[in-house]
Amino acid sequence: MEKISLKICTGTMCYVMGGAELRAMLELLPDDFMKRLSVSYSPCMGLCGDVGEPPYIQVNGKTISGVSKSNLMQILKEALNDAV
Repeated sequence: MEKISLKICTGTMCYVMGGAELRAMLELLPDDFMKRLSVSYSPCMGLCGDVGEPPYIQVNGKTISGVSKSNLMQILKEALNDAV
C-alpha cells in the first residue's frame, strides 16, 4: 500500500498561523491512519507572500495553502481515497 506524503511547513509564519495545531493534531490520529502517511516537516517552504495564506502543506507534492485542522482531515481522507 502506497503511503501518502505529507509535508507541513513549520516556518515562523506558518507555525503562528496554525502549523503548530496541524502538527499537534497529527499526534492524535489513530495508528492505522498514521501508518498510511509519510509525514515530514519543513523549516520553511518559502511560499509566504507568493500564493495563498499560511499555513502551507504539501500532499504528494501538491502545495495547499490556508490549511486548518478541520480541512486537513478532509484533505488527507481525499488523498487516501485517491490512493486506493
